[in-house]
Amino acid sequence: MTVPIPLPFASLVPAPALFTHASTLHGQSHVSRVMVHAFRLIEATGWSEEAPRLWAAVYLHDLARTHDGRCYRHGGDAMKKFETLPHLRELFAQGGVKADDYALIQTAVVHHSLPKELDRAHPHWRLTSLLKDADGLDRVRLGDLDPEYLRNTQAREMIRFAEALFEATDGIVPTGAAHFDALWREATRIVRQT
Repeated sequence: MTVPIPLPFASLVPAPALFTHASTLHGQSHVSRVMVHAFRLIEATGWSEEAPRLWAAVYLHDLARTHDGRCYRHGGDAMKKFETLPHLRELFAQGGVKADDYALIQTAVVHHSLPKELDRAHPHWRLTSLLKDADGLDRVRLGDLDPEYLRNTQAREMIRFAEALFEATDGIVPTGAAHFDALWREATRIVRQT
């Protein structure tokens, strides 16, 4: 397993203070697991050109949640919040995101929280499907992951891994600057064992 973004691990996921709503369901731990699933999906699909965009989309997708219930607007709210955080645009540029990537990132982030699917022919479907599948894999934490909702066959093959990662890290790996590093090490251990 490799991390396709050339930045320190502490920069790959948002700090807990960056989230609008302090949450154990949608906070740093969730986003970190989604990031692991995203990086594995990039590797499994071979869609390496999506890596910087997917990283940014995962980073942003739940930043603006105001509660843990069903919410169709938090993706759009995340993009609005992003516009108020210029340091994130700089961070994303360091990680390989280009100015013309933001239309795709916005589509993915906004649509990840909407019930209506993008048509497979939509030019932003691939990135959106990767974000939705990476996010969907972490539904194991809620006990309601339905494989039929996963869009890519590679994601369906990662369900047992998602369960093992959640079991091995939930409430065990403390949040903070070292969180993603510890989570990635655990993910690597799980992959080696399977």
